[in-house]
Amino acid sequence: MTAIERILVPIDFSESSLRALDDAVEFSRPYEAELILLFVVERGFYESPLLVPDSGALLKHQARATEEKLEEMCRDLGKQGVKCRTLVEFGVAYQAIIEAANKAHANLIVISSHGRTGLAHVLIGSVAERVVQHAVCPVLVIHTLRRPKRLTGTRKR
Repeated sequence: MTAIERILVPIDFSESSLRALDDAVEFSRPYEAELILLFVVERGFYESPLLVPDSGALLKHQARATEEKLEEMCRDLGKQGVKCRTLVEFGVAYQAIIEAANKAHANLIVISSHGRTGLAHVLIGSVAERVVQHAVCPVLVIHTLRRPKRLTGTRKR
């Protein structure tokens, strides 16, 4: 079995990605693995000069602000004894996640799934699904939709 030394955790600051981070922290502890917090700045939306005349400056500003938030999260994790570093990449989310995992020699990717179904899944797609299909290291997908609690005694025997 390969030792788990580095765990890549894509973060988009959604509630589900932060829950996946919590799970990644707990998973990393027995291995004393380093967490690599990754945020991907997707260019597509901002690239129209009609919408944003200087999209490059906006992207750089977003990257700086995001890096500061990630570094703050890493400082907090460091106080809890968790090794952590940050990455901010530009590109298509699933491709950037896979490339970052390869470059960092990550042994595991822990990613959240928003659990979209139907038309939303078809139109938006699933970053987690694409990462699972293309990553060379194992991927742990944290499904974060809240499920109703099972009531005692409702199981069929």
